[in-house]
Amino acid sequence: MQQRPVLETDEIQQMLDAATRKALENAWSVSIAVVDEGGHLLAFRRLPGASPSSARIAMDKARSAALTRRPTHFFADMLAAGELGTSSLRGVIPIGGGLPLLHGSHALGGIAASGVKSEFDVLIAAAGLDALHLEQCP
Repeated sequence: MQQRPVLETDEIQQMLDAATRKALENAWSVSIAVVDEGGHLLAFRRLPGASPSSARIAMDKARSAALTRRPTHFFADMLAAGELGTSSLRGVIPIGGGLPLLHGSHALGGIAASGVKSEFDVLIAAAGLDALHLEQCP
């Protein structure tokens, strides 16, 4: 029987805290979500001033990144290039800010932020990855 790595509670908290620090350092009012490899919510934080819609979008971005094992900006870039076939992928969020959590070839889940420009949402999510020394997908 194979064994696979999973996120521990303290690791989830480290990611959420690091992402929160990044947002607060820049005075960005965002929502941050961490999900498992099946896209199920593990942790969530909505910072003061974050719009109510940012909560759902952060969860959806994290879920999309976890299930596809790709950053959500991958799909945004495809749409921007005119590859509209990706718009038919059910549950894929083509807005930057969601990153998969990968350990080697194993999917651990996803992390995402929503509430500011996509390129800033990505920086917040990346801070969560950095907390566990996980590499970003291109």
